[in-house]
Amino acid sequence: MRARYRFAEWTLSAMTGMTLRYIGKCLTCVERSVDTADPDDGQVWCLRHAGATGHTSYEMTAFQYFDATLTDPRHSHTARGVGTCAPGS
Repeated sequence: MRARYRFAEWTLSAMTGMTLRYIGKCLTCVERSVDTADPDDGQVWCLRHAGATGHTSYEMTAFQYFDATLTDPRHSHTARGVGTCAPGS
């Protein structure tokens, strides 16, 4: 049996209405803030956590949600399953 590969072009675009999100994380105990649209909220969490625990190392992570869209409609019937991810990946 011979394998046949078909490649399709996809594009990513930011999800409508979804803003950049921020999470503050303590690098000592790995506790983290809730995700928020305001980076100041993440930083305030880090400062409060530092005051409560004495921990001094933190990380601020920013992330955004995206939609993937097939850009070449000629391959829409052959691209099914291309680029799929296992749950949790």
